[in-house]
Amino acid sequence: MLDSLTWQWFEAVDIKGPSNRTRLVTSRGWVLCGSVTVPGGPVTTDDARLSGAVIAGCALSPAGPLTLTIADEGGSRSSELVVQAPWAAEGPRGEAVAMRSDARLGVREESGPRFATDNALATWARSEPAPIEIALLESAEDDWLSPGDVVSALRRVGITDDAEIRTRGIDLLARLIARGDVVAGRVGAEGFIASEDPGPAVIEHVGTVWSALGSRRPGPGQIAWFDLTESGQARLDEARRGATHVRR
Repeated sequence: MLDSLTWQWFEAVDIKGPSNRTRLVTSRGWVLCGSVTVPGGPVTTDDARLSGAVIAGCALSPAGPLTLTIADEGGSRSSELVVQAPWAAEGPRGEAVAMRSDARLGVREESGPRFATDNALATWARSEPAPIEIALLESAEDDWLSPGDVVSALRRVGITDDAEIRTRGIDLLARLIARGDVVAGRVGAEGFIASEDPGPAVIEHVGTVWSALGSRRPGPGQIAWFDLTESGQARLDEARRGATHVRR
């Protein structure tokens, strides 16, 4: 199962809790969590040594540590990343591998998506946009949206609890994507590049990256940017016409 990590790259790097456990999110929605060491000192949030690095290979020691060979985007430099036990790696459909501190390995098979379930997708697709979603579409007219923009919008309407922001933020983005109002993608030197993955896979991935990024602005290459679609522009125009009619 760990072979699935090979040739993915790291999209998000986060440090969680007082124990400074590192959470790494890959390009295909895997989340690797544990105590990580790399050459050059402690891992930091959005660590430039890891963000965008490609996993070229992985090796599991019977004693517990997981060693990943990582290379830069051009493949010109490589180094080793070691995750000390206990650690866990969870895939986008619930599959997981976990190593306990006593070097006992556990495996869980696929159980289905964490975010983009069939019922959730149907509910999001037929939902009507709330005022906060119209405000986000207005923001997307001028610039690409990021998780930070969503957090700001939630705070403006009085939502400040971190757990509620996490839940509401993922829901807001999923509704916008499922209705076709925005398209998710990454930003590079050539501008915005839409993801080619189907909607459910994009929502699953966005939910995973959101969980790691929180309110932070995503870096280049991370599929956590959102662009307004023609459908989204039409929905925004309709909302504006309705607001004008009410004022009159």
